[in-house]
Amino acid sequence: MKKIILIPALVGVLGIGAVIGSTSLLSGNAQEKKVLTMQEIEEKALAIVNGTVTDIELDKERTGDVYEVEITTATEEHDLKFDAYTGELLKQKKEVLDDDGNIQVENKTAAKITKEQAIERTLSKVNGTVTKVELDDDVYEIEIVDGQLGYDVEIKATTGEIVDFEQDIED
Repeated sequence: MKKIILIPALVGVLGIGAVIGSTSLLSGNAQEKKVLTMQEIEEKALAIVNGTVTDIELDKERTGDVYEVEITTATEEHDLKFDAYTGELLKQKKEVLDDDGNIQVENKTAAKITKEQAIERTLSKVNGTVTKVELDDDVYEIEIVDGQLGYDVEIKATTGEIVDFEQDIED
């Protein structure tokens, strides 16, 4: 008789403890995972590069949420990538603009793989339609669309290695 009463009481205590524990755990994670606002990220970006913010967007990547910010000055275009939660600068790229405001193309070293080989390597990993291929700083930047999914793939032109792979849902 005592066992019959003891078991439901024990289950009840464990259930209440689990609810309290999960509630405090969830609220703790919610506070830690607060995404910074675009304005906060814009201020951080302008503290690094003095110019005009021409694009800012929040992207969900495999490694976590990031803000990508593009800033233009009179002579340069800067691409900055920030952690969306901490505001930490993750990546910074600078490109020189010509007199017409277009990015100057510099071929510092000859690519060892061709554009076609980079596309072939990308399509061996992802199905879809290639919508953009660009060689920038010895990296092929390839964009692919497959239905509602979009892929951004970066392949090192000197080795053929995939150095970055991002999947997004297209608008």
